[in-house]
Amino acid sequence: MKVFISSVISGMEDHRAAARLAAESLGHTVTVAEDFRASPQSPQQVCLGAVRDADAVVLVLGSRYGAPQESGISPTHEEYREARGTKPVLVFVQTGVTREPQQERFVEEVSGWEGGGYRESFDTPESLRTSVTRALHDWELSQQAGPVDEDELMARTAALLPTRSAHAAGIAPLHVVVAGAPSRQLLRPSALDDASLRRDMQREAVYGDRPVFDPQQGVHEPVIQGTSLLIAQADAQITLDEQGNVRVSRPARDSGRNVRAIGGLPSLIEEEVRDRVADGIRYVGWLLNRVDPTNRLRRVGLACRLAGIGYLPWRTRAEAAQSPNSASMGSGLEAADSPPVVLARAALLFDTTRLADDITVRLRRQVR
Repeated sequence: MKVFISSVISGMEDHRAAARLAAESLGHTVTVAEDFRASPQSPQQVCLGAVRDADAVVLVLGSRYGAPQESGISPTHEEYREARGTKPVLVFVQTGVTREPQQERFVEEVSGWEGGGYRESFDTPESLRTSVTRALHDWELSQQAGPVDEDELMARTAALLPTRSAHAAGIAPLHVVVAGAPSRQLLRPSALDDASLRRDMQREAVYGDRPVFDPQQGVHEPVIQGTSLLIAQADAQITLDEQGNVRVSRPARDSGRNVRAIGGLPSLIEEEVRDRVADGIRYVGWLLNRVDPTNRLRRVGLACRLAGIGYLPWRTRAEAAQSPNSASMGSGLEAADSPPVVLARAALLFDTTRLADDITVRLRRQVR
């Protein structure tokens, strides 16, 4: 695997060396700016090209931000923005230092993106080396396929999609489902009764960085249905079963907020659907890390269904703003599906943006 190490160079030499040793100790090939040879390309072009060529980026943030370039941001910031959404970015933030104002804003941006996933703290080069080794090792394990029957996994994933949904007219429930593999009993029956698990699931669903429940609504008392734990609100629910299969269901649109924010004809807004798909995927990734921290489930099947579409038009925010009271009506389609795909489990958190984009495109093609 090619690992690109991104940070300010001056003052961080020992930390960069520690990160390099961590990656090389695992057998990976490391790319750092110090190794680049003379080139007709600008340093910016060379560095960003190396980011695109890498399989993963280790981002190390200390106290200094670096000199802004023509883009208005530092080279490290440019490298981060080049990588995010296209490949895993493992973020390591130094503690016990006073960060420059621009660096503080950079750390805030990194922490907010993708729910701040895969971020760790360090204080010394030695602790950074330990953290980088562990993070790369965990990611590498997540990429490895166990003995998985992909046809069985896709069939099990499709079976998680509900055939019918009880919902209010115009809500258009969106279901994101994930099945884990190798197929096995991941959770004992007593684990689903664990009060701390239920509490953590509710808290992340309502108050997480990217919630999948409406914070303005109450949450029903969790219940066990067969071998599944159900946590629900009036129009949304999360199910987790003993095999680690998860379904996140919520409205694809909030009729009140949709109308207030955009005005005019009730619609399925593409950006809102994509965000809710991404939030669902991200929540499942978090939940699997919560119940399976040792990565016994290495592969996952992912599918999505948008139900109850009826005659709701599909529009972008720009289209709705340009013509709020006029749109081509839908065809009365009951449901649109993004069929199951088999992925490395790590993709749920590392490749959330790409997965949500692909699913949204498939849904749009059917609805429109």
